[in-house]
Amino acid sequence: MGKNGPEEIDAAPEDYERVIAWCHEHNYLDDHRFVSRFIASRSRKGYGPARIRQELNQKGIAREAIERAMRECEIEWLRLAREQAIRKYGEPLPAAFSEKVKVQRFLLYRGYLMEDIQEIWRNFDD
Repeated sequence: MGKNGPEEIDAAPEDYERVIAWCHEHNYLDDHRFVSRFIASRSRKGYGPARIRQELNQKGIAREAIERAMRECEIEWLRLAREQAIRKYGEPLPAAFSEKVKVQRFLLYRGYLMEDIQEIWRNFDD
């Protein structure tokens, strides 16, 4: 870096093309790989499929690529939704309607689907 900031690099267009081709060849510019890793990363941070889809869409990833990666990922969204709810509200999860609504709202905000949220109580009621 020079005194006044980054130095300019004098490169020909074919140099850029060579670098891009090398990146493609070594899977550094692979949308499918990026989408798969992004889904895994965001799900580990507690986000659900709706939120992850929205974030990928905002990054300009094609809907087909997003849906393909979502189908291929082996994430148990229902289990993750339940884990997030327990982490926030404790176990057993609230049974009162007004408290269930709070849990629902929290999970919807995190990007979980309503059918998974409702299934938490269907599958785990005592």
